[in-house]
Amino acid sequence: MNKSFHYKCNFSYDHYFEVLDYAKKEEYHIGPIKDYMRLKKENKIILLRHDVDFSLYEALTLAKLENKKKIISTYYFLLQSTTYNALDSKTSSLIKQIAEYGHEIGLHYDTRLAKNKQELLKQIDMMSGLLEMIAGKKIFSIAQHNTTISPAMDTTSSKKFLDARNPSILKSLSYISDSVQNWRSGCMCNHIGIVDKLQILTHPIWWNKKPALRTDILKVLETDKKSDLKKMYYETYLQHDNYIKNLKEGKIT
Repeated sequence: MNKSFHYKCNFSYDHYFEVLDYAKKEEYHIGPIKDYMRLKKENKIILLRHDVDFSLYEALTLAKLENKKKIISTYYFLLQSTTYNALDSKTSSLIKQIAEYGHEIGLHYDTRLAKNKQELLKQIDMMSGLLEMIAGKKIFSIAQHNTTISPAMDTTSSKKFLDARNPSILKSLSYISDSVQNWRSGCMCNHIGIVDKLQILTHPIWWNKKPALRTDILKVLETDKKSDLKKMYYETYLQHDNYIKNLKEGKIT
């Protein structure tokens, strides 16, 4: 780790922002994926993106903190997630809030749900349209979900969207990711001042005020999901009981 950093390499907001603050001092231009064509002309750049795989609450927290630091990044959302429903009113309001902080909203697509490239491109067009309505912003870029375990399908033929893993981006920038809370090439702090052009991918769920283990984070997520489901069932029971009561009393027909 560069000696300029006060905090140890960890998944705390303090370390995250001290790295980006240092990058600014080193004259890196930090921006979202959609600005690649403009930023690539600069000597030092960081394309900053976040894949929202599990929960939107951590994404909203990070988006707020980045906004305070005047940092604009890209947030990629799934419309085929098994852990959140982007079309739900509460969830969609969170996506809209993140968009209102000035961040780029992008589509996180899953190739496992398409039979071939043509079907995938149709899915991307459809889902991007829905995401645009949710966010109130045009979708410029896309990114594949679970690239290590999902079939690779070339989306660069799409003239509508810039893929975060477009070969031109991957060739011109060093790609680093915190997938599974594990920096394969070392913490992002090890690259600032050494590598001039970077694409940094983080997953907001791994980052907290105080660093926490991946297993502990997932246990909290599991508990929260169970609590939400229990609350939903309880509210449904009340609605049904109230409906039967009103029906018997002749208040509804």
